[in-house]
Parts: sequence; structure tokens; C-alpha cells
Amino acid sequence: MLKTFKQFVKEHFTDSNALTKPNTHDIALAAATLMFEVIKSDSDIHLFENQQMAEQLRKQFDLSHEEIAELVALAENASDASISLQGFTRQLCDSWDNSQRCELVEDLWLIALADGKIDAHERHIIRKIAALLYLTDRQIALAKEAAKSRS
Repeated sequence: MLKTFKQFVKEHFTDSNALTKPNTHDIALAAATLMFEVIKSDSDIHLFENQQMAEQLRKQFDLSHEEIAELVALAENASDASISLQGFTRQLCDSWDNSQRCELVEDLWLIALADGKIDAHERHIIRKIAALLYLTDRQIALAKEAAKSRS
């Protein structure tokens, strides 16, 4: 799996792959990148947030510790290199149903809550991501409440 993630970085920017359907690795990277966007949104990266991100990736994609570490590194690079969240959210919209996208937003809230508070920047980026995932205000609020009850 690690080779596949490394290959993704190489292949991600070639025109010949622009129209291919996202695979599991593409989806994992898209979700991880969105998670990292929440972590870095308040300019204060906490260990608790990184641990929460790793836990959600492990649960969602059944990854080993090594695979998670590689995925997180790739997500950080993808986040730094991207100018828009749309490419990541488009992959998820094309591959996941509404309930899976709601679960991701719940995970985003969990990550934001990991340090004990939700910063205004975290709230803004989660709402932006949720809108790009075509979720309603009600779904966003329900995901937030579910995350609060889990944290």
C-alpha cells in the first residue's frame, strides 16, 4: 500500500489520469488532506489533533501505523500544494454516498474538538468543506453534535 501512495503523488499530476475514477488510495488521500486542512486552519497544530486524525484514518481505511504515517505526510504535502479544496471534495462526492460524507464531516469536527475547543477558523473550514460535499446545514449541525457526544 505504501508504494501505491508514493505512486499516487507521481501520477496525480499527469494529464492522462485526469479522467480516471478515484481508487481507495485516492479517496484516503483526499479525506486525509481535508482532515489536515482542519488541523492547520487555526495555525496551531496540536498533537491531539494529529492523533485524532490518525485514529479516524485507521478506522475509516483500516490502515497500519506505517501506512497512516505515509498517508499523513502525503496529505500535508497535498494540502501545501493545493490551491483549492474542490479537487479533494469532488473525489469524495464521486465515490461516497451522503452518509459517508456526513461521517467525514463528523470526523472533521472530532479533529477540531481534539484540543478541547473549536476555533473560528476550524469552524469556517469545516463548513466550507461540508458545503463542497453538498451537505445541508442540518447535516453539519448533526455531525457536530455527534462529534461532541463522542469526544
